[in-house]
Amino acid sequence: MTKQPSTRSEKKFFVKDELADLIQSTSQALNHHRKRKRKDSNLIVDSASPKTKQNRTELKAMDQSSDSTDLISQFPEHIIHHILSLLRCKKDAARTSILSKRWRDIWASYLTLDFDQRKFQKQKKQLYFYSKRRYRRIKKRKDEEMKMKNEIFLNFVDETLQSRIEEKSSIRKFMLHLTSYNLELSDRVDQWIGITTKSNIQELDLHIPTKKNISYCLPQTVFAANTLTALRISGCNLGACAYINMSNLQKLYIKKVHIDEESIQNLILACPLIDDMRLIYCSGLKTLLLSSNRLNRVDIHCCHGLKKVEVKSPSLQSFWYQRKRSRCSKINLAMCKSLKSLTLEDSKMTDDLFQNHLSNFPVLEQLILSKCNALRCITISCHQLKTLALRGCRGLREADIDTPNLLSFEYKGPKVPFSSFDPSGLREAKLHIEPYRLPNDVDSGFSFDKLQTFLRKFDCSKGLKLIVRTKEDIILHEDLRNILVPQVVDFKLEIIKSSTSLEDILDNLLRTWHPYTLSIVSSTTSDFPEQVYKKMADDRGVELSCCKYNSVNNKCWKHFLVKANIENLGDTEIESDWITWLKSSASMVNRLTCLRLTWKCRDNI
Repeated sequence: MTKQPSTRSEKKFFVKDELADLIQSTSQALNHHRKRKRKDSNLIVDSASPKTKQNRTELKAMDQSSDSTDLISQFPEHIIHHILSLLRCKKDAARTSILSKRWRDIWASYLTLDFDQRKFQKQKKQLYFYSKRRYRRIKKRKDEEMKMKNEIFLNFVDETLQSRIEEKSSIRKFMLHLTSYNLELSDRVDQWIGITTKSNIQELDLHIPTKKNISYCLPQTVFAANTLTALRISGCNLGACAYINMSNLQKLYIKKVHIDEESIQNLILACPLIDDMRLIYCSGLKTLLLSSNRLNRVDIHCCHGLKKVEVKSPSLQSFWYQRKRSRCSKINLAMCKSLKSLTLEDSKMTDDLFQNHLSNFPVLEQLILSKCNALRCITISCHQLKTLALRGCRGLREADIDTPNLLSFEYKGPKVPFSSFDPSGLREAKLHIEPYRLPNDVDSGFSFDKLQTFLRKFDCSKGLKLIVRTKEDIILHEDLRNILVPQVVDFKLEIIKSSTSLEDILDNLLRTWHPYTLSIVSSTTSDFPEQVYKKMADDRGVELSCCKYNSVNNKCWKHFLVKANIENLGDTEIESDWITWLKSSASMVNRLTCLRLTWKCRDNI
């Protein structure tokens, strides 16, 4: 019984070698085909007319010149490495190896080792009702299977790293994500990390959970790895951090770690090149002082017990602070005059605290306020601001917004608190009106008149499109001259650029959500409704190849749409509140076209 899973696992684990063989054989076949094609073409040339021979000779010369000017294969190695690093999907990175022999060799040497125990343990979640006796028997079998999978995973990591030692190859990035940890694994993980640090590792990503106060202690070899440029650790014990020699470290992410102020200071002083520092769900800190001329980004998320944050960095560009259910921390960013992006999520932040923060940043370009429920009346006056988002600030009654260069605006809340805001310069906007009433607040009702007034302020000459989404239906406006907004309690509005293609609009709307109806508001002479219908009806009944290699959860909407019918609102027999509202509203706009959509269930794909 134990040999069969091992065989299956070996087939799974050596898929990279099989892929390399496939790529090599494909390359050889292509070369053989090219040689044969050239040979055949030479035979034909000999029997052709002089003019035909001349044309074919010119074509052959063009082919040879194009072969000799393979520009992408002449890229420097570090450029190709950078391109590979931008490809998040490993399959896409592997596919680049067929571009040329040089790309294949560089891809083979570009070692990113990703060991995720969750993928080994992945199984379908099914709910059954068993007797207690049968449940115990099944649970015992499941536990044995899980134990076997864990051992296979550990052996796989051992064998893979051992092969890298034999090949004497460098490891650019090493990622390890364990689902459980015990003291018996300590030596094994130490050995893995030791191999990577001796292999000129550049990026180290460790996720090792803590359970019952048992945590993995990071070995000293990590702090002595001077080739590291990025270190991401979650759940580990840092120890004393006494000797640190990570002189090239630029990115430091610490998550779910108990750490004190002294350790932070030691890391900052010993790693002068750090420009990106993130502390997420950390404990042990009461005061955080970050002083560095290199810091470009600082993120602090839900660090329990943290009372004071001070950043002294004239080069800081981005600051993201998130706090939940604890006391309001004192934040001092007065020396960060170059800050361009500020994100605050603090339910206890008052109006005065926010105004004090905002006054320190004269070149701010992006401001995001999320779940700042204590805010009531604020003023946002930033002449450089280009992006503004107010998400879930449920207590906000009035926002005086003076941002003449604003291009993008997002709002989520129960009312329209920005009556004086001029949106005429915006290129895009998102509004999510959600029902919510604060305790003892008699003025929480939503005003559709205020919303209509706000939408009329947009510049119609820019040809912006408006999308209205409810839980089950969509209204797509060709422009902002005719606006139709349903008087329901929960809906989303999105204003998009005129240059956005119809295909992109439909992909964004329908990829993860399948509405019952899609209504189009347009002018009487426009062919926009016909374009939408044609785009949705063209591929019905045809075998699609657009998402051939994607899983069911990642296929586009075309694979699920069964049919799209134009619904005649005057003669329809369908009875629903939405259809009734559409009928009564048709006279308010120039032209209203309704498409009735029928979808497949994902399980039937």
